[in-house]
Amino acid sequence: MSDPIRIRLYNVRFGDAILVSIPDRDEADEPLTRHVLIDVGNVLAGEAGDNDVLARVLSDVRDRVGERGVDLYVMTHEHLDHVQGMLVAARQTPPIEVPIDSVWLTASAAPDYYDRFPDARKKLDESLAIYDAIERHVAASPDEADRPLLTLLENNNPNRTKDCVDHLRLELTTEDRVHFVHRGIDTAPLHPFRETTFEILAPEEDTSDYYGRFRPMALGADATLAVTASGGVVPPSGVDTSAFYNLVERRATGAMTNALAIDKAKNNTSVVFTIRWRGNVLLFTGDAEVKSWKTMAREGVLAPVDFIKVSHHGSHNGTPEPEILDLVLPADRPVAEQPVAAVSTWLDTYNDVPHDPTLELLEERCSRVVSTVEADIAREVEIEARQ
Repeated sequence: MSDPIRIRLYNVRFGDAILVSIPDRDEADEPLTRHVLIDVGNVLAGEAGDNDVLARVLSDVRDRVGERGVDLYVMTHEHLDHVQGMLVAARQTPPIEVPIDSVWLTASAAPDYYDRFPDARKKLDESLAIYDAIERHVAASPDEADRPLLTLLENNNPNRTKDCVDHLRLELTTEDRVHFVHRGIDTAPLHPFRETTFEILAPEEDTSDYYGRFRPMALGADATLAVTASGGVVPPSGVDTSAFYNLVERRATGAMTNALAIDKAKNNTSVVFTIRWRGNVLLFTGDAEVKSWKTMAREGVLAPVDFIKVSHHGSHNGTPEPEILDLVLPADRPVAEQPVAAVSTWLDTYNDVPHDPTLELLEERCSRVVSTVEADIAREVEIEARQ
């Protein structure tokens, strides 16, 4: 029996870092292990944003891949909890250097992307203006109740994210080995694997449709007075009055709603892809949300899998409704054929994440659900060859 494929899911607090080690063969047809590294980052919120964790994880990656390094690095989308790790490692003293052969980035990270897709440029410019307005508003009247909003803003910080993505695009490998991927692209020339095939299921190249409508921003000086006077809402017994009205104001101004819309647009540009190896299908979903899942279902690219990386850290909006989930994790699959699910997450960073009913739904359809919350440095899943 051949060696299994090994999926190592690192505990980076709240974020993703996944090393997939795959038995393969070299050009002389000799056996060797090739490696795929997916993302590496964490969100900058309390303990969940500890850079020491990222350094420890990438040191472990370096030790495991050895001098041959990583054969393929995949950045799923442009959020700090997925992209900042490699730049953090490069800035260590001494730097943590991991050799990388090929790099895949989501299509919208291409330097000429917004020149080629003017509708996406218009949507991006609108979202950046909204982001600036929210940031200024929160800075003018900070409150502890803003913690979830501040976490969202930091994870979507366009300046910090740009630095990280530029590092991935310019510093990890040579220019000819950096590829911007989307559904429909032929991946065969874009990696060195010989016994493994990759298919990109999402996103489509033009991602402008993933930017939803933003709410009008009521950010005037009298916003709180208008809310409390016209809304007639009062804090529940035992709840701090100022914190309660701060939360009401944020909802009324559209700050949280619009921040979530910005976040969702980036999540839905996630590279979703399958790895097919010796009879197994492994699905890696980034942070794809429901709209991306609906598009994949409409395009007819979803099929049953043997392993799934749960999308969006176990959030309720990262797993589709049962009709679409059936395409990937059929409810009537025999127990012996049920897949393994793995979720990269951390507690007490975002409200209701991970989402317990979502995890319970996955447990009904999978042989087990592995969580990085339970890990010291990583959880590892082995998948045996089927053929």
